[in-house]
Amino acid sequence: MWASPSARPQAENVKWCSMKSLLVPFVVLCTLLPGAAQDKKKPPAKPAPRVIFAVPLGASPGKTTKLTLRGINLDDAKEVKVIGGAGTAKILSKGKAGVPDKNPEKVGDTQVEIELKLNDKIAGKSVAVVLVTGAGETKPHAILVEPVVPEKEGNDGFSTAQTITLPVVIEGTIGRAKDVDVFRVTGKKGQKLFVETLASRHGSPLDAMLTLYDAKGSPIASNDDFTPTHRDARIEMTLPADGVYFLSLIDAHDTGSNLHVYRLVLK
Repeated sequence: MWASPSARPQAENVKWCSMKSLLVPFVVLCTLLPGAAQDKKKPPAKPAPRVIFAVPLGASPGKTTKLTLRGINLDDAKEVKVIGGAGTAKILSKGKAGVPDKNPEKVGDTQVEIELKLNDKIAGKSVAVVLVTGAGETKPHAILVEPVVPEKEGNDGFSTAQTITLPVVIEGTIGRAKDVDVFRVTGKKGQKLFVETLASRHGSPLDAMLTLYDAKGSPIASNDDFTPTHRDARIEMTLPADGVYFLSLIDAHDTGSNLHVYRLVLK
């Protein structure tokens, strides 16, 4: 029993005042603790520097070639090293790069233009280069090394096909949307023909599709992705007759740009 009707409310008021006096320093203490809500968040760390691909994909032994290395976090590159003493290289320019499909993980958003001078004799079909940046070194990136024949533009149909002689390695680009590169080759009945693109596995955004036609323009073989590990194409077949054949190379999604580089091996 309370002594009077007002005794209980007065007791509660005393209790609340005591609790309030304890809460004030607690709140102040919380605001001073490390990691408090009002602390500013640290900016995310930059990703490790990485080369995705080179434009063009390769260079020739004994020659000096200009290449553009596309990738992530490359714009403060300080040095380029050629692994194994296969040649020398120097940086010509560096900076941010446009991203055609807004996907930097696919084509990179920075680039470094280098001048690569290879020795006359190279062991194997590639050399590795490493970029040294303020954030560390990139992993070694393979630059293809083999004598090539350049693709000649205007080769977008049977009547304007680029004539080639086997064996050959062609260096080219699917330079625009719906671009078609067509090559004219002469073969013999029973001849084994091998055709392969080198693009996707070396970082190029090109999703190559190959089609072989006979002299009348009828397709006799086609391939998009010959393995699930990349998007390169390959055709291997025995030619059915003597005569002229046409080989077309396109992007399977009808995309194209100056970054859609390839090497085409025929033998």
